[in-house]
Amino acid sequence: MALADILSTLTSLRQLPEVAFELGFSPTWHELSLGSLKLPAPLEAPAAIVGRRAGLLFLAVQTAPAATAAHRIARHLAARGQLAIVAAVDPAARHLALAASVADCPVATIALDRVRAVDLRILERGRTAATDSTLGCCLAWSEALAGRSLDQRFFERFRTTLEHAIDALPRRIPRADRHALALLDLTRVLFLYFVQERGWLDGRSRFLREELDRCLAGGGRVERRFLKPLFFGTLNRPRDRRSTAARRFGAVPFLNGGLFDPHPLEQAWPDDLPDSVWQEAFDDLFERHHFTITGETDARAAIGPDMLGRVFEGVMDPELRRATGAFYTPSDLVDDVVTASLSTWIATAVRCSPAEVPALVASPPPALLERVREVAILDPAVGSGAFLLGALRQLVAIRVRGGESRGAATRSVVARNLFGVDVNPNAVRLTELRLWLEVIEADAGTTADAIAPLPNLDALIRQGDSIFERVDLPFAVSAADAGAMAVLRRTVVASTGPAKRRALAGLRQAEIRAARSALEAAVATAESAIRDLTAAGRSPGLFGERVPLSRADRAELDRVRRHRTLLRQLLRRLRTNEELPWFHYGSQFADITAAGGFDLVLGNPPWVRAEALSQSEREALKRRYRWFRSGGRAGRSRGFAPLPDLSVAFVERAFELVRPEGVVGLLLPAKLLTAQYAAVARDGLARGTTLSVIANLTDRQKAFDATVYPLALIGSRSIPPSGHRLATQLGGSGAQTIQQSLGATPWTFDPAGTVPVTRASVPRLGDRLRIRLGAKTGADDIFVDPPAPIENELLRPAVRGRDVGAFQFQSNRKVIWAIDRRGRPESGLPPLAARYFATHERRLKLRADYQAGPPWTVFRTDAGLAKHRVIWADLARQLGAVALLGSAARLAIPLNTCYWIGADSPDEALALAGWLNSRPIREQAKRHATVAASG
Repeated sequence: MALADILSTLTSLRQLPEVAFELGFSPTWHELSLGSLKLPAPLEAPAAIVGRRAGLLFLAVQTAPAATAAHRIARHLAARGQLAIVAAVDPAARHLALAASVADCPVATIALDRVRAVDLRILERGRTAATDSTLGCCLAWSEALAGRSLDQRFFERFRTTLEHAIDALPRRIPRADRHALALLDLTRVLFLYFVQERGWLDGRSRFLREELDRCLAGGGRVERRFLKPLFFGTLNRPRDRRSTAARRFGAVPFLNGGLFDPHPLEQAWPDDLPDSVWQEAFDDLFERHHFTITGETDARAAIGPDMLGRVFEGVMDPELRRATGAFYTPSDLVDDVVTASLSTWIATAVRCSPAEVPALVASPPPALLERVREVAILDPAVGSGAFLLGALRQLVAIRVRGGESRGAATRSVVARNLFGVDVNPNAVRLTELRLWLEVIEADAGTTADAIAPLPNLDALIRQGDSIFERVDLPFAVSAADAGAMAVLRRTVVASTGPAKRRALAGLRQAEIRAARSALEAAVATAESAIRDLTAAGRSPGLFGERVPLSRADRAELDRVRRHRTLLRQLLRRLRTNEELPWFHYGSQFADITAAGGFDLVLGNPPWVRAEALSQSEREALKRRYRWFRSGGRAGRSRGFAPLPDLSVAFVERAFELVRPEGVVGLLLPAKLLTAQYAAVARDGLARGTTLSVIANLTDRQKAFDATVYPLALIGSRSIPPSGHRLATQLGGSGAQTIQQSLGATPWTFDPAGTVPVTRASVPRLGDRLRIRLGAKTGADDIFVDPPAPIENELLRPAVRGRDVGAFQFQSNRKVIWAIDRRGRPESGLPPLAARYFATHERRLKLRADYQAGPPWTVFRTDAGLAKHRVIWADLARQLGAVALLGSAARLAIPLNTCYWIGADSPDEALALAGWLNSRPIREQAKRHATVAASG
């Protein structure tokens, strides 16, 4: 009878000798009284010694609650120096708890009605402990019971181990390369722990630990004598091509897949991690946790979609993560977006209504299966692969319902249907890892001898920048060349050894030819434009006179000539180096581009505020993306110019990459619904795409580790039909609105899913009055409440957003205001202020807004000069405005956490403040405002 079956039928203390036998103990039965243990607080319950092993007792008790009793007895025995494994069974609650009377007396509790794979793994680790001493056996059980499944602590330890590995590599290696090398080795071992859990490493449940100990006992050099022979001489070679040394590892499968090929960085820097780092990695990281890929729903017991996403987030530098907007997406949200996107694509692909899709997916007809087998899905900012993993599972489910085996369907989808791009090489590696793990999970029941090599993913998951392009090139690949590239790509994915290397080299040459054709076509286009412009400058006018080029034409001629020079340089570099110097979809994925593009573009692109981008990056985005370019002008009429989020460019790029009638499904910042900088993007989406879902998911922001407010946008690249309706919630709740009602104005949906008519027909406050931000110092710690004495004539009351309420404000702070009546900085200062600013001069001149003049310059000084002003906070639970009237209030300086409007008279200012504070306006503001990080 299997251990899982024994546990599931466990109902009393009398059955525990059988459990003890299955756990490696010699079964026995010796009843005892718990009173003889002299517990601090007496415990009356049936108890017995039910097993012995190497002098270690297996003590069992029947009581409730099981975990409390087991821990209490184990702690008491540990204090008395008695070594034992304590088991407590609670038949009513159906729990079995085990504790070891050593160290912290760890406890593991098993739910007998649902014995999990991780529970069996814990018991297996204790049962197979290779020790004959009482203390060693008890310590081994303590280690097994203390082990945790994959949780946040694992990833914290992973990051710590990674940092130690990075520091242990020679400093002559650049830090970025040390980071990549250390991460590569750790992820390989992490992957092998999941393979080991399958029983595919010589059938040994502790293969990796045993081989490590064997290597250390034989003199060490773990990486050279254990890991590299395992990686490069065993896992990446068929059995008949392995050396005698490699064969000593036993029945280890040939996994292929690229993970166990030497990486170019390893060839450039052939340095090994010291043994101390590997001992730490095994002792403090891998051996302290349990690994299972059984598909169980309990997140503590099974590898979930989020877990390697947490690795990706955890191993990135926090500043880099914020700068690139790289945060993993919760699995339930991924599933919802993928489901809705696939449903939209299926409805378009097989020409059915959205209502018919669930029935088709439940029982897929041949036409749908044919389209599903050929679909091309791209995540252009793949991160840790969450969206590709979600798409994989749903595509496999459809194909399984169509009659395919799960293992075959999983391998086919991974090999043919999924594509990803990310600028971060670590993201590429972890995406590959997650997809390979999914293949392994689908091969349940396969023996190590029968497992097929993993597919190579280096032709499908690519490192590159989807948004920033060195040059915008035309597509110039023939249909024949595109077809040949598709064949080469499939060959790379499926081949091994020398055949793979030949196919990969052929694919790279095809990509280079595609890039060369694109560059040559771009040069020809530029030269044609130059000829046309120069001919226009030489051609005679109406009366035969020579008419010189206009200033605009001369500027355009200069621009095209510079562009031609750049193109020629890139072409020369390509011909000389025979490698692509940048990522280009039309070259790397020319076979997909030739077919019109991808069928689906899915993902959660980076959310990066424009202020976090460099000036050169913003200018490049403005030149390349029309929807991004529009943002800088949108708000100037109201006194400030909001800058677009990087995600605006990603939306435009996604619809470029998808084929006609293809589908885009993205998670984006919810502020794109209302932000002025997204007005042109909203208009373009409303007029040029057929939207199926626009869902504000602000209520689900707590699912993210970051404070974000998401929006699901799903639509196809097609002109919307008249009267087309789109859903305003995920999940088919029935809320809909007519797409023709949308435009550049903010999209705000009421509970019924319609767009309130007031948003389109009533003018905005900013359309009638100029709204401006308050004064900005650029260094509040210097200007606000200065720590040194300053002359009183330079100090004015400072008003922050948090100080403003309805019809009132308070100001208990002072700001240095060395500004004259025209808003210009005073030419000189009194002695105290002069000495104070002299100590801060260097820092003040480094402020982002500072251009020239005295260091006490303040920006947006109009906020302190207007005679009649109405102010309100930029961030608040509700709108509350106050008019700054009276002699004292006129001196107040609203800072840049306030908005303000100038009024022509006190009466006008009071009327405006009253209107802003009225209940209807407050409710409208609350409904339409962008939610801030604090909620």
